[in-house]
Order: sequence, then structure tokens, then C-alpha cells
Amino acid sequence: MEEQAEMQVSITFGELQCLACEDVASCVSKEKALDICKRSVEDLSAKTVEVLSLWLRKLLRAYFNEAVCYIDVFRCLYEWFIKLKEDVSPENKTACDDFITLLNDAVCFAEWAKETLVKAGERLVHTTLFFLLSIVNGCLQQSIENNVDALREHEPQAIELHMTALFLLKEITANSSKVHARITPLLRQLIEIADFLGAKMSHLHVFVKTSKTMTNICTHYCSRAVDLTQSMPDWLQETALHLCDTVLNNLEIIYQKDALSVPLDKMEEYCKVTQAYLIMLHKLLSCGVKRIDKTVLDTIILILIGGESRSTHDLGMDIPVLLSKYVRPYVMQLFELIYQLEDFQNYFISYLTEANEDNYELCLDYILVAIMDNTEVSLLTCKTVERIFENLFKDALNFTNAARYNRLLEAFGSLLYVTESETLFKYFSAGLFQEDLIKSQVCSDVLMICFRLEEANQTWSNNDIVQATDYYNKCNNLYTLFSQNVNQWHIQRMLRYFHKLSNHEQPLFNIRNYRYIHCVSTRNEQDQRLWIMRLQRILIAPLSDAEQYYEMLALMKLLTDNQSDWLHLLAGSLKELFNNDKCKLLANIYFKAGLQGSPATQLRILQGTMPTQGIVNSCWHIQKFLHACQNSDDAQLKSLVNLHKIAPDLLPLLNTLQPPLPQRSKAINNNDYNYQQWDYKRLQSHICQLSSLKRKRSETEHKELIQQIERNSKELLINSCELDASDVMQLRNIIGILNNLLP
Repeated sequence: MEEQAEMQVSITFGELQCLACEDVASCVSKEKALDICKRSVEDLSAKTVEVLSLWLRKLLRAYFNEAVCYIDVFRCLYEWFIKLKEDVSPENKTACDDFITLLNDAVCFAEWAKETLVKAGERLVHTTLFFLLSIVNGCLQQSIENNVDALREHEPQAIELHMTALFLLKEITANSSKVHARITPLLRQLIEIADFLGAKMSHLHVFVKTSKTMTNICTHYCSRAVDLTQSMPDWLQETALHLCDTVLNNLEIIYQKDALSVPLDKMEEYCKVTQAYLIMLHKLLSCGVKRIDKTVLDTIILILIGGESRSTHDLGMDIPVLLSKYVRPYVMQLFELIYQLEDFQNYFISYLTEANEDNYELCLDYILVAIMDNTEVSLLTCKTVERIFENLFKDALNFTNAARYNRLLEAFGSLLYVTESETLFKYFSAGLFQEDLIKSQVCSDVLMICFRLEEANQTWSNNDIVQATDYYNKCNNLYTLFSQNVNQWHIQRMLRYFHKLSNHEQPLFNIRNYRYIHCVSTRNEQDQRLWIMRLQRILIAPLSDAEQYYEMLALMKLLTDNQSDWLHLLAGSLKELFNNDKCKLLANIYFKAGLQGSPATQLRILQGTMPTQGIVNSCWHIQKFLHACQNSDDAQLKSLVNLHKIAPDLLPLLNTLQPPLPQRSKAINNNDYNYQQWDYKRLQSHICQLSSLKRKRSETEHKELIQQIERNSKELLINSCELDASDVMQLRNIIGILNNLLP
């Protein structure tokens, strides 16, 4: 022992270099060898590269076993390496040669130590790999970032060393049951290396391999009882950020202005890489992650909206196809994975509130993933959907855009139907009564789509229909008898739907069920006759009470909505009532119907029903009626209406609402005028299923059709030389139909 101690004291760095590898451990302790190297570097008796090479070629191999602690050794090796790397520059050839020597020694050591490290403990493996990866990182940084040409030729050796490190990391992690603090700096080292690898397409395979290894390490530790419900660990957060940043970088390349000049196969390669990273990100976040850090959410939201700088220029036809194939489905899968997480939903709501740009597509995607997800929606998700709805319809932008509006209605209606959420249903039902006209209309349309889906899938039960009818009937009865509240129209729309769905006959008229009849009645001729007879009976005797008066008004409202030929039958009976100040509602209902009457009916009203001038001035619909008669083509109407005065202050408004009839153009009266240029051609065929929606044909419409046939046939005669066989066949069919019309 005394002889060995004396030999260790007297040994120098040069002698240490000359020792055989198998004799090192017996002649010099690890601590003594480290001390010799430190002094040699400090007094410049040995170059830094010589010290590093000595450890990689000889000393590490001599001392390499599990019993010896290597933390202090690798700390010194790392410090010496940093010193060597700082001297590397394109002009310093000596430093470049030293770095290349170190790189080659590191590759040889890694290959030698691979079998030992596979069986060694995690601490030794992590410590060794951190140093080796530092060398890889330094080489790629100097070569790619600092443009050191001398090292660019040796990138393959750095890649080889890197692949060995990835293999060892994969093997040691597979048997690991505990997360070590060393994993975070290791993953950071891999992220830095990946950043350099991603800068060159020639390193694409290694770049993706590095990211996959990082993802597998994180998912392995996530599955080993790591608590992910409180916070996101640093190693998981940084890996997620790396994956997100890679996706965003690729999207930026795909969306660049000169993307159309890039070969399509290269763009497809970028799309495939983006797809791979989206799959990795999905895998990473699907291993029980419950909390997501804000920095990660900042990048995820950029992925969901299509990148940090979304394209505003033409991408041609091929690139959108590639995106829809390789990117879009996996973005939606990622969205579906995280949309119900509390952190994401809180962030999403805050983002919508603070963002100034149009988030239509992002909001629509949220609704779509909620529809696709086969799990029950939480209360927080319902709250998020409500905030999305408020954001989308905070103004009229999406309401006035037909394409957008239709997509939103389909999305919200389908969500309401698929989720069967009582919370959402109550929200949209309450929305019918909002003061905001746009939102109440949208809520009405959304509910109707949901109801139609129920009907199409035959999921309505008789009990559901009865309950819904009773509910909307009660809501309808809450309004005043002749309310003009816009929200009531939405209630009546629902009531009509469920009444039709139930196939029940409407009840007989009385003042208590007037609102229901007014809403659901088809106004058939039999009902019209009964209402007129009842109205006439009421007017035979003087009105005795308020209920009788309101019954009369109700009957008039029912008759007004369909036709106005009954007006002259009541003219004499109503004139005395019109002069009563308390009957202004009656006058307004009557003269509103008069606006729709024929000139003959309007003439009889002017002759026998007009109230005093004071009542005329105080009733809006009487003023409109007089103004309409004043602008009529009928000379007799014009002469009679001059006996009554229109309020001067209302005349500008009336002229705006009912402008005077324009003079007919001579061109319109010309039989040779080509009306075909005005023809509307429907893009899609429309089938009207409800007969009540079909407009009634006027008495003169058949004459107009005959005139149009004559004009079109003249034009067809001029172009007869261009007719083909199919045209001739169609003409024969038309002629056959016309022949059947002749007596």
C-alpha cells in the first residue's frame, strides 16, 4: 500500500498518458487522476483536448463501473469541453481540429460503453449521456448556426453519437420506475439538438427520431404514477412546447407566400412531418394530463387556429388538399382531446374575450369536437359553449353572412340534439326571450333544428309533444292579447311546429284560446265564414262589456291575417265605434286590414266608415291607409281621400315606407322587351312540403304566363338553327302539353 501511494504521488500527466488501460486503476485512483488533470489544465502543461481525450480513451474505461461515483468527473469533463468549444471559430483551425479529435474519441467511447451502460444504473447512464449529448450539441451548433465549415464535414459522426445516446436513453427508460431530476436537463439537451437538426432536411429522419424518443420518455414517466392533476412537470412542459413549436414552424413554411413555387412533393413532406408531430403531441397529452401550463396553451391555441401567421393569400388547389389529408384531422383529434380540460376551457374563454380577430372557425371547431366526442358534456363545457355563442353573435357579422350562419345553426342544433344536455337546452330556451333581436332569432333557429332532428330520427314521443305544446302555449298566453313583441313570434313558431306534429284539430274559437288559434289556424274558408258570422252577431247589438269588445277585435285579427273582403260588411256597424277615443285599437286593426283590400273595398271604407279628423290624426294605420289611397292609380280613390288630411309631420315617414308608384317605363310596356335577362335560376331544386307555404296565384297570372310563352317562342324561333335532337324532343313534349289546354 505504501509503494502504491508513493507511485501515485510521484506520477505526472505524461506518465498517466503512458499507462496501459488495464494498469490505470491499480496505479492511480480516480480522484488522483482527476487532480492531475486539473493541475495540468490550470498550469497549461496539457492541452484541454489532450485531457478530454485521455479520459475518453483510457481513464473512463479503466474506472467505469457502478461502484464509482462519476458526478465530479463528468462535471470537470463538461467544464473542459465548454472551454474547448469557446475557442472554436471558422478562423481557428487548431481549435476545430481539437474538436474533431474529441468528437471521434466520444464516438469510440460511446460504442465501447454501450453494452455496459445498457446494464448500468440510471444515474451513471444519465450522467454519461448528458456529457456525450453536449458534444453533439456543440458540433451541430458550430456547424449549422456558426457556419464552421471544418465541422460540417463531421456532422455524420455527431449524428452517429446522437443515435447511440437515443438508443441508450430508450433502453434505460423502459426499465425505469421513477422520475429522476436528471431527466429535465437531458430533455432540454435533446430539444436544443433537435432545433439544429430541424434546420436541415438532410437530418429530418434523426430530427423526428429525437422527438419520438422524448415523447416516449415522457409518456413512460406519465404512466408511472406521476401526479398530473396538480401541475405540469417541467420535463413534460418543455417536451410539449418542442412538439408544438415544430408544428407551428412547419405550418409557417407551408403557408409562406412562395409556397406555390415549392415542389409539391416537398410540401407533402412538410405536411407529413406536421402530421407526425401532431400524433406525438396527442400521445403526450393523452396519458392522463389534467393540467396544462399557460405557455403550452399559448402554442396549442395557435395550432388550433391554423398557425401564428394564418394564410391570407392563395394557396392554390393542391396545398389545401394536403392540409385536409395530413393536418386537419389530427388538429381536430388534438382539439377533441383537450377541449373539456378545465385549464383549456378557462384559457379558451379568456382568449375569446381578449382577442380582437375573427375567431369564427375556432369557435365552430370547438362545437364540432363537442359533437364528435362521445362523452357527457360537463357544466364547464356548457358554460364554454354559452360563451362561444355570445362571442359569435355579439354583433351582426355572422348573422348576416348566410354561409356562416347556416354552418353555425347546423353545429349548435346538432350539438343540442346529440348531447341531450338539459343545461344547454335551458340556455337556448331562455334565449328566446332575450331583448337582443339577433340572439333570440338564433336561439329560435337552433331549437328548431334540434326539434327537426328529433323528428327525422323519430325520437319524439306523444308525451313529449303534449308537454312541449302545453309549455309553449303557456308561454304564448303570457303575452297581452294583441302583443307585437318580437319574442312572441319565436314562441308561436314553436307552438305551430308542435301543433302540426301532434295532428290535433284546432279548438273552437273563444276569447280564451284566441292566442292559440291565431298561432296555429290554417284560416280555411269554413273558419272564415264562422268568424264573420260571429262578428256580425256581436255587432248587431251594442257592445255591453270589455270581453265582448276584445272578442270582436280577436275575430277581426283572425280575419285580417288572411283576406279583407269582409271589411265592407261591417263598415256601417263600426263607424260609430271608431269615433270613440277608447276604440283606437279597433280602428288600427280595421284600417290595417283595409291596406290589403281591393280598390273597391277601399272605396267603400272611404265612403262609409271614416271616423272624425281627430281620430284620423291619432291612428297610425288610418294615416297609412289614406296615404296608400292617395298614391293609388284609382282616380275615384284619390278624389275621396282628399276629403281627409294626412298629418304633415308623418308625411316624410309615410313617403319613405310607401313611396309613390313610379311611372312605368315605355320599355316595360313594349311586347318585344326581353324579360329572360331578369329570370332567376335556382342553383338547387326546392320542394315545398307544406301546402300552406305555397303562394296563391292571382287572377291575372295566367294571362301573364301566356304572354311570356308568346315572347319566349318568338325568341326561340330566331335561334331555331341551333336546336339539337334533344331540344326538338323537349319541344314536342311542350307542344303536346299546350294542345291539352285547347278546348
